[in-house]
Amino acid sequence: MRTVKDIEKILLEFAPLELQMSFDNSGFCIGDEDAAVTGIMLCEDVTHEVVREAAEKDCNLIISHHPVIFCGIKTLCSAKDRMRYAVVSEMIKRGISQISMHTNVDICEGGTNDTVAKMLGVEVKSGDGEALRTGVLKNPLRLKDFAAHVSETLGDETVRYVGDPEKLIRTVAVSTGAGGRESELIYRLQDEGTDVLVTAEVKHNVALEARYAGVAIVETTHYSSERCIVDIIGAVLDKYKINYHKSETEGNPYRRA
Repeated sequence: MRTVKDIEKILLEFAPLELQMSFDNSGFCIGDEDAAVTGIMLCEDVTHEVVREAAEKDCNLIISHHPVIFCGIKTLCSAKDRMRYAVVSEMIKRGISQISMHTNVDICEGGTNDTVAKMLGVEVKSGDGEALRTGVLKNPLRLKDFAAHVSETLGDETVRYVGDPEKLIRTVAVSTGAGGRESELIYRLQDEGTDVLVTAEVKHNVALEARYAGVAIVETTHYSSERCIVDIIGAVLDKYKINYHKSETEGNPYRRA
């Protein structure tokens, strides 16, 4: 029977830790790396619901996209107002380990950015080695139609966009997760002649800068832009004939008004 450490090794062959961004905490994070794996649960976020689901399905390893612990923890308790503390505490009580495959999978070949670009019909031309992919849309669309295409493809009813609805979209940049926080990216894309950025967590000032620069933005939720992680990691495990469960309890925290 494979151990947690064995599973981590397989995952890191696909997306090495060397690729992760400086702020990140990918890889083995919680539990016993020498424990024999009885079952695996795949998810984007580790929540109480996911932990309980894993326990019910006899999964003692959770492989998630987002780390439960990003930075140092000074206390560990089940305080109701500190979700990550309570989640970590419950995982330890239940003997469940956790591996995070985060920005290393955003950046690696075949990771979240490549996958979302492919789903949207973008032929990737550049972006290897960074959490961004740029390429050409196989079938150009008006911005309003492209935004609707993103919404349908990612199953996100909350998608919104910045820019002229009639603008013809030919070149696309994809940055899954929180790629909409820095205006510097907007001006880089302007210089490169990119028509639109597909991303999440767009700050107000970035939206204003994009409108000024003539670079359209299609904004999804963070969750929907990276939900593909479950299928990505599942495909890696499939190659080794390793069984797993996809979480059925997690979901997008945002709802349409």
